[in-house]
Amino acid sequence: MAEINLAETLQLVADTIVESLGFDVAVINLLDDDRQAMVVAAVTGPEELRATLLHRRQGLKGWAQLLAASEPWGRLRFLDHAKSTVDPADILSWIPDLPISDDPNAWHPEDSLFAPLEAPDGRQLGMLSVDVPRDGLRPDASTRHALEALAVTASLAIQHATLAAESRRVSARFRAVFDASPIPVGLLGADRCVVSLNDAFCRFLARPREDVVGHNPLEFTHPDDVGSGLAILHAMRSDCSDAADAAPVEKRYLLPDGSVVWARLHLAALRSPDEPDMLISQLEDITDRKRAEARLLQQAHFDTLTGLPNRANSMRRLRAALEADIEAGTLTAVFFCDVDRLKLVNDAHGHAVGDAYLQEIARRIQATVRSDDTVGRLGGDEFVVVLPAVGSPTEALGLAGRVIDAVRQPLRLGGEGFSPSVSLGIAYAAGASSTPDEMLAQADTAMYRAKTEDRGSWRVHDTAVKNSAVSQLQLRSDVAAALELEQFVLHYQPIVRLSDRKVMGYEALLRWQHPTRGLLAPAAFLDVILDSEYETPVTDWVLRQACRDAARRPRDQRRVNVNVSSIQVGRRDLPDLVLACLRDSGLEAGDLVLELTEDRLLSRPDGAELLDRLRSLGVSIAIDDFGTGYAGLQYLQRFPHINIIKLDRSFIAGLWQDEVSEHIVRGVVDIAHSCGLTMVVEGVETAEQAEFVRQLGADAAQGYYFGRPEPYAELHE
Repeated sequence: MAEINLAETLQLVADTIVESLGFDVAVINLLDDDRQAMVVAAVTGPEELRATLLHRRQGLKGWAQLLAASEPWGRLRFLDHAKSTVDPADILSWIPDLPISDDPNAWHPEDSLFAPLEAPDGRQLGMLSVDVPRDGLRPDASTRHALEALAVTASLAIQHATLAAESRRVSARFRAVFDASPIPVGLLGADRCVVSLNDAFCRFLARPREDVVGHNPLEFTHPDDVGSGLAILHAMRSDCSDAADAAPVEKRYLLPDGSVVWARLHLAALRSPDEPDMLISQLEDITDRKRAEARLLQQAHFDTLTGLPNRANSMRRLRAALEADIEAGTLTAVFFCDVDRLKLVNDAHGHAVGDAYLQEIARRIQATVRSDDTVGRLGGDEFVVVLPAVGSPTEALGLAGRVIDAVRQPLRLGGEGFSPSVSLGIAYAAGASSTPDEMLAQADTAMYRAKTEDRGSWRVHDTAVKNSAVSQLQLRSDVAAALELEQFVLHYQPIVRLSDRKVMGYEALLRWQHPTRGLLAPAAFLDVILDSEYETPVTDWVLRQACRDAARRPRDQRRVNVNVSSIQVGRRDLPDLVLACLRDSGLEAGDLVLELTEDRLLSRPDGAELLDRLRSLGVSIAIDDFGTGYAGLQYLQRFPHINIIKLDRSFIAGLWQDEVSEHIVRGVVDIAHSCGLTMVVEGVETAEQAEFVRQLGADAAQGYYFGRPEPYAELHE
């Protein structure tokens, strides 16, 4: 739309008045920018009058006197010479030379008719005045109404032009600030592509303007940070709330040479009722800060020579693994590795070669162990390997052998050949009483045995050997006594509905109150029970006790989850046992959830039939540790009887550390809901994790954030 020309429009209004309303003179005055005087902006009449009045200024005092002396004619004001006591020369800038008539309705030279020009909010804009009616008479009502309408037209023209001028001034100021700002600033269109950007933005991305305009900023974003970029753009979509800003995010951008820069991205919405919404993007360059933080983090948590976790970091990870053991019933192992004869290498070839020697050994150890294991450097020639969630002591022994073999491979450095080796000690967690320092000391003791007896080999700490081998025979005989003497106990961990944080049930977790070894987690004894003659009686006891405890809880918290191995699911009498437990306890079938914890059900041709028999009782079936091993999509495909999935805690632990974990969690939630399943997230340990999975749509969660496993009595005190 073309911009209005105020002078031309006002002159057109004055001309129209003269041509159509029968006046010889029409004058339009505007309030100046300082609002101190009126300035004549348009004149229609004799040329000498136009030359006299156009651009003439008159103080507001004179106009105030004129208004005070006049009388209202609707929206118009009329100065009647016969009624005014003010000297006309004091208030009128021009008096026409007209004959004076005795007719009371005749127009007198000292009469004046004018219309205040006002904005819709009442602000004064100017004044429209007319003079010398051609018929010599005061105007009639129809003429006055027409004059009022033309006054409104003039007011609108003035307001429109004023707003347009102000808009141009604001736009010019914005463009000047935009272009000169040292802060990278860009405008994104409705398609979220760059419409305009300043020089600072180009310099930050190290790209010319033409390579950025028309492109989505995500094209220049580091792949690992695309998700955060999508999230903030989604938060600023036009159908969101009217909030003008989104919380800033820190993300990385790729330069043309492949290097990375960091920025704190601020997005604000520019909303318009007439045009598609735009976004203004501001980048705060935080590259130097991020690099400094990375250096400090590396120095605080990682070894400067090998890049491996240092002692403190390694011990933190060992402590976390031990805490996870208690909740998940897994087993943690520790390797203490000492490089053999490093002093000879340093003495013969210098410390530079010795450092390269250590770096290669560190690389070999790290390449051998599992992806979830931690390889750390304790200092000097000592390394530690933390192995969480080991399936069995045998698995750890196999990994120890592979580490020994990998390090033993011939090595050449600086033209010299070497035959490196490490002596390795192994320690296992001994129930809930194990501490990181104790385990490391036990592994260290075992390592010295290996170095003394057979350098370049591994040894297991004596106590751990007894617990994992000889002691298992004793444990096997102790199980019978444990059942008879009621040494097995159940601890319960709450399962919380995320929508309102209300406890909706509990998972029953088996513990053994051993008379001499204290409270044992499942990792210490479960291998002895599973696939033995004790598995069935222990399962029977757990089911019966869990149902009894659940039936004593408040009605809305009676749901209880019980882990059942696939061997037990295959029992022909299991449905009868479940039914008996429900009847004896008074627990309703809908309050019992059976969690499948093993993968062997997949290999059974009658797996679907087995689950169908249980579901027919009205109990629920859940997949535990969903996403690990076989416990995943094959269950959903093979067994439609399943109605609950529990996402393994490893994916929650990976949130905000790797983008894949976030995508997996989001994908599993979508799969669960698409299949009509209830989604439970395990391992939630922080408020941030709880809120994140709630926003993703997960139905429920459990973990240390909501409560640790506790005995029934302590839970319901």
